[in-house]
Amino acid sequence: MDSISFYKYLNLMKFDFCLLIFAISTMLQNVVTTQLMEDKLCLNQLKLGDSFCSTFASHPNTTETQKILQGANSFKNWQFVIVNAPALLFSIFIGYWLGNYPRYFKLMLTAPMIGSLCLLSGLLVNTFIFEAHWWFMLLAHIPYALSGGVFLIFSAVYSSIPWGTPIHLVIVRFAVIEFFVKISMMSSSYASGKLLDMNPWFHGQRKNYAGVFIVSLVLNFLALLLALLMKTSFPIPKEPEKDSKNLFQVVNDVFRLSRVNELAAIFVKKRPNHKRSQLALLISSVAICTAALNNEDSIAYQFAQRVYGLTEEAYTSMLTLVYIPPTIVTSLGPAILKSFFGLYDSSIAIIGSTSLALFFVIRGVFLSIKGYITGYVVGSFARVSSVALRSVIVATVEPAECAQIFTLTTALETFVGLGATFLYTSVFSFTIDKQPGIIMILIGCISSYPLFVSCWVRVVQYKFRRMKKGSIDNEKNRLIFLNETSNEG
Repeated sequence: MDSISFYKYLNLMKFDFCLLIFAISTMLQNVVTTQLMEDKLCLNQLKLGDSFCSTFASHPNTTETQKILQGANSFKNWQFVIVNAPALLFSIFIGYWLGNYPRYFKLMLTAPMIGSLCLLSGLLVNTFIFEAHWWFMLLAHIPYALSGGVFLIFSAVYSSIPWGTPIHLVIVRFAVIEFFVKISMMSSSYASGKLLDMNPWFHGQRKNYAGVFIVSLVLNFLALLLALLMKTSFPIPKEPEKDSKNLFQVVNDVFRLSRVNELAAIFVKKRPNHKRSQLALLISSVAICTAALNNEDSIAYQFAQRVYGLTEEAYTSMLTLVYIPPTIVTSLGPAILKSFFGLYDSSIAIIGSTSLALFFVIRGVFLSIKGYITGYVVGSFARVSSVALRSVIVATVEPAECAQIFTLTTALETFVGLGATFLYTSVFSFTIDKQPGIIMILIGCISSYPLFVSCWVRVVQYKFRRMKKGSIDNEKNRLIFLNETSNEG
């Protein structure tokens, strides 16, 4: 890749950097929000006292600690439902909107950022009215949910990737997104621990919760400002009939019941080489991969408290350390496997899916710090699974269908994620006393589904390529025979 091509590629990625800043802002407050809720529950509702509430993670087997962790599980359940429920409705229409009116891409990108500003402001207020019930923290999530949340911003970014990216770089673009997600997780886990460990920025607060939320607010505002100032790097086709419509007319066109039938038609129409079956299996596999990884957050902190007895500071420090191998592999793995080893996207998906299943099983079987670290090292390729599967989807559908396909894929991720959150929290709550690792083993077994799908897709592709090569060889032989016959004549 020469310097000009590299510059063009960076130009395509400029909104990815906005996503990176937004993701850091969002994830910076995730663990802190859970701990704030636990403090409110421990001090306000359970009345357990400041000395116990500050160190309850050091007593993982006590009834009081398990009540706090179960309360945190309930909070994470409601948090996920509130934030993601509107996404299931939006998913029916947003794909059509993005596909037919791409000039509204920036609206899709910035709306969740504005909603996130409202969310962070609400959480900040909760730090000053500490005596308020933890349910008020859930109410702060409503504006963010109505703005589209994570669903909308990722739908917009994923849909835009095929619009301006050369086909051979699509998997790299998806890998960059996952790399940015890992970078944001690593940096935010470290920064949140350091910020929370500071002396409170405001007098009268137990911990520096307000400092974390203020930094998140600043980063969120920066991401919003950059997104508003930047111009889209992909070509937007000129369609006078659509371009003449104002926002009200566009909304009227988008939110029609007929769009449900149009969306369904994309999936039921016949496709060659088993591609209709492939599409259904690939989309469901991406949803399972993403839900398994992302929705572990619903119990991740509580799991570390129960199994390893870690405090918030120790947890964020260890998390920062174990994020390093997956971050490196996610950024470089797909490009190296594709360019240097010549692997197909489906083969890369097999490697990623295997790593994903082992990532959970190892941590479920070996309930120690060594097992935790080993799981992350062996599972370094885990996020590569969804990267490769998305790239296979791009090759399976027509370019015009990508927006609706990826919008529905993201919605299915939300729907499966809802089930995953309930599975994580309910199984962990049920087994928290005797066998807390059962949930990890169960998720590892479920994660074998994308592995089987990737293997099947690889076999189908191999047979198709052999058949295609055989047809080409037969045609060449036929032409040679005709040429020799004409020469003899």
